Amino acid sequence: MLFGYLRLELRRTVRDGGFLITSLAAPVVMYLLFSHMGSGHPTHAEQVRTLAGMAGFGALGAVMTTSGGIAEDKKAGWLRQLRLTPLPAATVVVGRGVSAMFLALPPVLAVGSLAGVVNGVSLSAGEWAGLLGVLWLGIVPVAMLALGCGYLIEGAKAHSVGLASYLLLAVVGGLLIDTRDLPHWLSRVSGATPVNRYKEIASDLALGHTPTLTALAVLLAWSAGLTAFAVLGYRRGGATA
Repeated sequence: MLFGYLRLELRRTVRDGGFLITSLAAPVVMYLLFSHMGSGHPTHAEQVRTLAGMAGFGALGAVMTTSGGIAEDKKAGWLRQLRLTPLPAATVVVGRGVSAMFLALPPVLAVGSLAGVVNGVSLSAGEWAGLLGVLWLGIVPVAMLALGCGYLIEGAKAHSVGLASYLLLAVVGGLLIDTRDLPHWLSRVSGATPVNRYKEIASDLALGHTPTLTALAVLLAWSAGLTAFAVLGYRRGGATA
């Protein structure tokens, strides 16, 4: 049942080719710009963190577009039809969540390819797998946030909330700005966000470091909490669709 619903959502996603523009253009251009800023040659660690930040920025933007899409589905009656099927709420949320995560793959792979081909970032096969795998799978809490917002918020407001969340998480989470350049109090807030820990874990794996238990715990806690938020949003939002 889950796989059937997942195939349906993926087909609907692929038909909307517009996501490729929004999810690819910004991170690719910004990666090429940010990776060539400054007069000196960046260290390997700086190159990896820039790669993780820009790929994560693209993944974040791609999945947050889902909130607006779900709001439009609700307006069109799609959620009402889903509630008439025997699909459990958890199955619907997981299927739509995986579909949203599919959107994160193009920017992650595009920025990773540019890093290797254009900027000469050299990693072992295991380090590339760890980096790209976390940059994709670690976006789960953000995908769940987008789903919850889409289910609970109506129409254009869902688009606005998705855009605001995208920009806020990108800055506070340290994807666009090194958290050492943030005010002290804000850098402490950053460490509690799933986006910051997501970038940290991906970078650590690429640099041959073991991710900290704190980073893993923060990411897992946000994943569990926001999955519950998405399921609650589907039940409440679907009931009023």
